[in-house]
Amino acid sequence: MRLRWVLLGLLVTVLLVPALALSVARLVQPPGGTWVRLVAFTPYAVPLYVASLLLLAVAWAAGEGGWQRVAATLAIVSLAGAVLHGVLVSRMFLGGDVAPDRGDPVRVMSLNLMLGQADAEDVVEAATTRDVDVLVLQEVDESALRRLDDAGLADAFPHRAGEAGTGPTGTVVLARPTIEDVERLDTAFGGWTMTVGGLALVAVHPRPPVGDAAGWAEDHRVVRREAYDRADPAVIVGDLNATTDHRVLRELAGRGWSDAATDAGSGWQPTWPASGEVDVAGVVVPPLVAIDHVLTNEVLHAVGTETVAIDGTDHRALVAILSR
Repeated sequence: MRLRWVLLGLLVTVLLVPALALSVARLVQPPGGTWVRLVAFTPYAVPLYVASLLLLAVAWAAGEGGWQRVAATLAIVSLAGAVLHGVLVSRMFLGGDVAPDRGDPVRVMSLNLMLGQADAEDVVEAATTRDVDVLVLQEVDESALRRLDDAGLADAFPHRAGEAGTGPTGTVVLARPTIEDVERLDTAFGGWTMTVGGLALVAVHPRPPVGDAAGWAEDHRVVRREAYDRADPAVIVGDLNATTDHRVLRELAGRGWSDAATDAGSGWQPTWPASGEVDVAGVVVPPLVAIDHVLTNEVLHAVGTETVAIDGTDHRALVAILSR
């Protein structure tokens, strides 16, 4: 009898402690890379709280006296957590206000090439078969650019801006329309602002939140400085190393910017790690977090988004269809 209660208590602890840690991370967002990374997993608090609630309901029904009171108290905590995180997760499926279409849609695709290792033919095929107008690539090196051009990228996208780099640096924008007004952003991995066929584009790749996450925070401050109100359609595109639960993106939302996947009500679309590219103790890790984004200002709305598997990279490509 006592062993049963010990096991039940251990199960509840295993579920409730990480769930509470996720809640604290999301609501308080303490400094430091560990907390920043934890925020990315905010949606996973829902199944943890629900499972804990079910176990506590069993404990309450089977217990008596003090055990019932403890189970009831923890059940209330679990219920509150499940409701809170359920509301946060529901945004992915509800979508924003549907605006009337005004003109032809613009198709934007973002992809992190994982140190230039993404399969070039896969990249070109994904972009061309989806009639992408603007392609934003991160972690681009010269070798990757040559392979992409050999696969037909230059023919499909005659205009380009940005620079190839080494390692995680290098951000390049390729487009069917003309690219103008190109300026470099002061971010460590390379970032650019430009105008692409009348679309104001900020192409970025903030540093990951490692260590104390100071570099990550600084790069996002640079991105936010570019997120001023403007009457023309504008987008922020790239591997932002942040989810919509991070304060840095919520602050952009407060300035009128919308995440395309959320705006379109696309549902759960994690982009990292791409299936098969990351494993733990031999077990393949599926995509878990949505850190690649297309953000739009209030002039644009998202018609739809999808993620696409690309061989050779640990990110899925994100394709967004935008309209005025």
